Amino acid sequence: MTPQVGLLEPVTDDDILIVYAFHQARAYPEFNRDKVFTLHGVSAFAQLRGRRPRRVFHTGLGLSREAGRLREELVRLEALYGTEVHHVNALYEVACEA
Repeated sequence: MTPQVGLLEPVTDDDILIVYAFHQARAYPEFNRDKVFTLHGVSAFAQLRGRRPRRVFHTGLGLSREAGRLREELVRLEALYGTEVHHVNALYEVACEA
């Protein structure tokens, strides 16, 4: 994924969050609930198909086959549409430095 240089903009309603399990989403109330997907529920991979998100954030996804497919999809979105892919911790690291 692309390393981010500089400050990240605050979360918008269009940003997507991908979590390993839905209980993690409660830790990130700034994300629109309609744009939060779990890795193993309704597959995040399937949810991303056909979308052109500007930014995607994710928590730790693990090492499963499905997580690997999702990472490949994120790389594809990054290459085709310029989607910015970030670990969700990047939001808070930048906030602490500012």
